[in-house]
Amino acid sequence: MKKFHFKLDKLLSYKDQLLENGLMILATLNAEMQRLNDRLRALAEEVLRSRRSLAEKQAEGELTPTAYQIHFRYEDFLKKEIEETEGAAAKLAVKIEQQIEVIRGLRLETKSLEILKESKLKDYRKEEMKAHEQMIDEFVNTSRLQRQAAQGT
Repeated sequence: MKKFHFKLDKLLSYKDQLLENGLMILATLNAEMQRLNDRLRALAEEVLRSRRSLAEKQAEGELTPTAYQIHFRYEDFLKKEIEETEGAAAKLAVKIEQQIEVIRGLRLETKSLEILKESKLKDYRKEEMKAHEQMIDEFVNTSRLQRQAAQGT
């Protein structure tokens, strides 16, 4: 009997590669999201540090109108940076969700192909077993006929 060959092996291999690439893209997107979250935490800490510094200067009576303006400009700058980073994180979250959907689809396709392959292999093994049983039956029948022929002569 011929060796088992799954006709859709190339497609299965291709889908596996796509899945692997999709997972790498997702890992890259998650790393970028982590970087943005770290940036947001750092900006939030900087806002708190700046406000503490302002409060300390106020308590010490060292706050000039110019220092006050500089502080508020710096805080406005930080707020804009936070807004931009949050916007980038929101866009990235959408990309991550899209990539997750792509991966889900690829996993489903890959799993379907693997199930089909297993089913075909199971069918092949059944056919192989039938062929072996048939060979054994033929051997038994041939040997029985040879014994009867030997006894009849």
